[in-house]
Amino acid sequence: MPGSRWLQALAATAFIACVGAGSQDRRGEVVVRDSAGVRIIDNGPLPPLDSAQLLVPAIRIGVSEGPAEYQLFRVSDAKRLGDGAIAVTNSGTRELRIYESDGTHRATAGGAGPGPGEFRYPSALVILPGDTIQVQDFLDRVSFASDGEFLHRETGDRQVFNDLLLAAGGFSEGGAWLADGTYFAPVYELNRAPPRPGPLFRPPMTFTRMSRDFSALDTLGQFGGILQQYVDVGGQRGVSAFVPPFATNTSWALASADGSIIAGDNASPQIDRFHPDGTHAIVRWSAQALPVTAQEVEEWKDRQRNASWAQSQLPALERAWVTMDIPETKPYYGRVRAGSDGTLWVMSDDLGQGPTMVFSPDGHFERSVRFPGQFTVYDSGPGWVLGVLRDENEVEYVQLYEL
Repeated sequence: MPGSRWLQALAATAFIACVGAGSQDRRGEVVVRDSAGVRIIDNGPLPPLDSAQLLVPAIRIGVSEGPAEYQLFRVSDAKRLGDGAIAVTNSGTRELRIYESDGTHRATAGGAGPGPGEFRYPSALVILPGDTIQVQDFLDRVSFASDGEFLHRETGDRQVFNDLLLAAGGFSEGGAWLADGTYFAPVYELNRAPPRPGPLFRPPMTFTRMSRDFSALDTLGQFGGILQQYVDVGGQRGVSAFVPPFATNTSWALASADGSIIAGDNASPQIDRFHPDGTHAIVRWSAQALPVTAQEVEEWKDRQRNASWAQSQLPALERAWVTMDIPETKPYYGRVRAGSDGTLWVMSDDLGQGPTMVFSPDGHFERSVRFPGQFTVYDSGPGWVLGVLRDENEVEYVQLYEL
């Protein structure tokens, strides 16, 4: 983990203290007000999550055994086209797959390789006007027609990108192109000091928007990265950063309807939204922090022990768990996602197994829903939501639900 390069400090969103004139919203308890130029949508207490509506899929794409075009592996994104078709980046095979509105296979494009229409790792999708499908391949943008025909490739200059980050004093481990051609990246500050054992900390994470040619960078806001702690586990690992159970973190999402950038720091019950015109909105609700119990910690450790990624690291993890600190309370939610229409989907846990809270594009709470399994939202529109479900055997399915 590159946490050894991060500053040992927490940088969370500043809590807005100066409140202007408020107004009672017609939807009940929602109050909208402005504070220091920030629009705050306060939803107050929400209905209990155990009242969440269970959704039943209207369209299901994927098989555990069967034709190759329906076997999904490491789906990294899924978006709906204007004609109802569904575009999927199946990163396990380095392919773009397009399915008809009823789930039947339309076309497959890409594949692993260095060619103009091939991919190293297709990670994200943007649907452009005319149903042009733009696939992100690291810093490159690869465009296809809705029938899978390759159109063109725009290559991002990695050196120029890195130089811009270094000039800003940081580095980034991921980001995404927006529909307007700008690039979003969460940036961490460089810290070259040798790691030392210490208390739990959250490295600062700055949300930035970069110009198309990586010549300029605008800062949107600063948040806390994933909670972690430096622990001396001996051996080759020595002093390393480890993530404790129920760590707080900041997730991000992009809403292509208006190009806004969503930040979800789950250390508090709120979501920040940054619009392209420079305005900033905060969606907030009332909630109580829940305590972390010893039984939940042991269950968390068991899940890590059984995870494939952890097998080679188990000895170091076990030594770290003996001495590291445990948070007293849980995060207020898991991750935040955003549909193409700007709807916010707030997962109650990181795995997508619990209820999901749904907020309208203007920040009003609409409902809580529950999906039958481990589900991650990738897109939504009026009356529907699209995402990926993983069953107990890790088989993946792209599923569309009608609301």
